[in-house]
Amino acid sequence: MVLMSRLNYFFEKKFIYRNILVVIFFLFCYSNVYATRNTSRYFPFLERTESYILKGRSHIAPALFFTRASGAYKRGGGDTGIPELYGSYDLKDIICSLQAVQGSSFVNPIEQERGPNDIWLNKSIVYKVGGKLKSVGLTLPYEQILKYGFSAGLFLPVMHVNGSCHFNFSSKDSDSVFNNLRIGEYNQLDRIRRSVNEDLDLNGGNWSKTGIGDLDLHLKFDHNWKYVLLMRRIDLAIQAGVICPTGTKSDNKYASSVSFMGDGHWGMYLDAITELELKRGWKAGFLAGFAYQFGNTRKLRIPVYQENALFSALIRDVKTKPGITFKLSPYAQIDNFAQGFNFQFRYTFLKHNADKYYDNNSDSTVQSYLQRQPGTYGSYNLTEENISENKAYKSGLTRWSEHYLSFELSYDSLQGGNNWFMDPVVFALLDYQVNGNSVCKTHQFSLGVELHF
Repeated sequence: MVLMSRLNYFFEKKFIYRNILVVIFFLFCYSNVYATRNTSRYFPFLERTESYILKGRSHIAPALFFTRASGAYKRGGGDTGIPELYGSYDLKDIICSLQAVQGSSFVNPIEQERGPNDIWLNKSIVYKVGGKLKSVGLTLPYEQILKYGFSAGLFLPVMHVNGSCHFNFSSKDSDSVFNNLRIGEYNQLDRIRRSVNEDLDLNGGNWSKTGIGDLDLHLKFDHNWKYVLLMRRIDLAIQAGVICPTGTKSDNKYASSVSFMGDGHWGMYLDAITELELKRGWKAGFLAGFAYQFGNTRKLRIPVYQENALFSALIRDVKTKPGITFKLSPYAQIDNFAQGFNFQFRYTFLKHNADKYYDNNSDSTVQSYLQRQPGTYGSYNLTEENISENKAYKSGLTRWSEHYLSFELSYDSLQGGNNWFMDPVVFALLDYQVNGNSVCKTHQFSLGVELHF
């Protein structure tokens, strides 16, 4: 009986170790299983790893945050303006869009300013559109311990956002007839641009909004093993969540407006994290998973052909099916290096696949770029190849990726030997974007306190 008992103990232990190794191998080696609840190309909202590894303690962790962005990473490399994430601003294409939508009621401002046979007509007139985003707000994460390793929680940001955009004429990207303009002609050209934006029913370049982001409701299971595989502790947590579209959406009347988070889409996500305590206070971890958004239909500006979607004259019901968003995030942490002070360094890679748009307005007299047929459009003589290339280009603009480095310094009152109410952990966190593709260059600083109960 003693022998059988020892054998059972050995095989049970071996089974546990084997499963731990399988889980760790899976999380560290399969990079196609990323994770995130964040689906915004404008705001990071990266999760703190402490919201996953709870160690049996419920908590609320309100934090003030500040974000700043004054540019974006261009598709394929280089820098661009934030509104140019949806393509370049060419007056030729925007005027063609207005002519297609408004028909005979539209008066070309170039003809109005310079006459019906002017050399500027049907010429490429490119403006660089720069932009800035600023936000300040409060994140409200909450985690409640349940039973049997389960916990439930929510995450909600409240924020005030300011957006702006400005226009600068680019002679090198425009037609050669604009290479040597006089001062008066520059002013005339800018009057034409402003007139075009008024015809698009666009308000001024400044936009601001106060509201909430998307509500994250989630359920988590976490478990830990102590003193196994030469580790002091191994933690594993799996979190499944639902994203409720409570956040502010983009506004068709402002080219500088942005959605706070998912732009009106319901979503769901699955995250997995493993954390290894190598020796006392020395930790390494890995966060991975994915987010999926459901399609919805709402009124959007949709290009007639090549124009930037934010500056299209065509507004109609468009169905959008967002691509899946993935995340990969390893980190290293040193706990209690100086009487309660902890430091974490983290790298995060986010990738969003291409969105799909559907225009089902088959009875409309105005074709969008999704419905366009070969033939004459403005000064273009379009072929099937032209139309396919334009669709592929615009689809590519909806794909994005970004790389963040995060630095968190925290003070744990319990580790510091203080018996304070609710065992507060005060933290300062910088999320610094170092690179990206077709994404806004956003840096975020957070200052908060984690309270346990």
